[in-house]
Amino acid sequence: MKSVAVASTDPFARSHDRYRSLRKAPLVRNAQPASRFPAFDHLRVLVIALVVLQHVALGYMEGGQAASGGAYTNGSAPVVDRAQWSGFNVVVTWTNGFFMPLMFLLSGLFVRPSLARKGLRQYLVDRAVRLGIPLLVGIVTIVPLAYYAAFLPSGGSDGFATFWKHMVTVGPWPSGPLWFVGALLVFDAVLAMVLAQDRVWQFARRFGQALDRVPAGAWQMLFLVASAAAYLPFHLAFGKSHWLTAGPFGIQSSRIGLYFLSFAAGALIGPERLARAFECRWVRWPLLAVIATAAFFALEGRQVPAWVDGVMLVLFSTITTLALLALAVRFFRTSGLIGNSLSANAYGIYLVHWPIVLWLQLFLLWAPLSPLAKGALALTLGFTLSWAASSLLRRLPGVARAV
Repeated sequence: MKSVAVASTDPFARSHDRYRSLRKAPLVRNAQPASRFPAFDHLRVLVIALVVLQHVALGYMEGGQAASGGAYTNGSAPVVDRAQWSGFNVVVTWTNGFFMPLMFLLSGLFVRPSLARKGLRQYLVDRAVRLGIPLLVGIVTIVPLAYYAAFLPSGGSDGFATFWKHMVTVGPWPSGPLWFVGALLVFDAVLAMVLAQDRVWQFARRFGQALDRVPAGAWQMLFLVASAAAYLPFHLAFGKSHWLTAGPFGIQSSRIGLYFLSFAAGALIGPERLARAFECRWVRWPLLAVIATAAFFALEGRQVPAWVDGVMLVLFSTITTLALLALAVRFFRTSGLIGNSLSANAYGIYLVHWPIVLWLQLFLLWAPLSPLAKGALALTLGFTLSWAASSLLRRLPGVARAV
């Protein structure tokens, strides 16, 4: 099959005819990899570390209730320790408020460059390999292994094989953190197929050019307003705790619009433009994030109208996202050996950390330690072992392409 030559110029500046030839090509060989941005790589690692932190903190929150009677999903967390500390409640509230929209935004940054470089067909194939295969493998291996650690202390006595069969045939069969991979796969496929339409691709290019003609602060405020518009209708319709589920797959109902908006915004803005936006006047967003965080926690737990609660959450989430992007661009401009390894293994850490953390918490149930000590130990070992496991998995033939 004849290969299509790919120029090394910025994919956002390519001609429309050039894009059409790439879109129609079933396969593009010898395509050059997209440019890396250490700031966004490091920020992705930080967010995934916060994911691990949240999953550790859930087991030691004050007021946490353990599952009982073998019902491994009816507790406040899969594994709940009697050693509890209110500081972990703050950690969970803070991280839960912003880190998933930020993950979706970071995941969308390289959609357009990759789509222009590979063409639609090859892009979708790569997404199926990168997201679909880990998702399908994970829900039948990682998820049952993780929840077996919750099944045992809840009073379950079946062996793992019996537990696995019951989970996948009768249920409940939660997806754990893999819900994000499933949602990202759907968002990615939908957005890629939409962008592959000629008129939409032209609109996206013109939209990007329009962003370049206005101050960065203006389109950042536009992103803030758009986030509120994408979140509030779902929040008012479903409330903030409802989940839509189908078998082992699910997504938080109130955040569907916010998650997709964040992902699409990352794709439309792109990594170059986002990096330029925070090269100067970056300090405003961290300062606003301090104010938004204080207001967010001041309202936490109070009886307020649903729309007030929704507005406060989306303001906190979006401002914190912009603040962390600004700090990353300002301070994370280079990468060393450890940083490169963490960046390469960030996705793998996310995939495998869930059972590692839960089994560590299970073993620590009987340790005579304070909740802070248990949390620190579970976090340190959980992240380190997940990093090591991902690194080992990626050495297996063909695994690095998917993980």
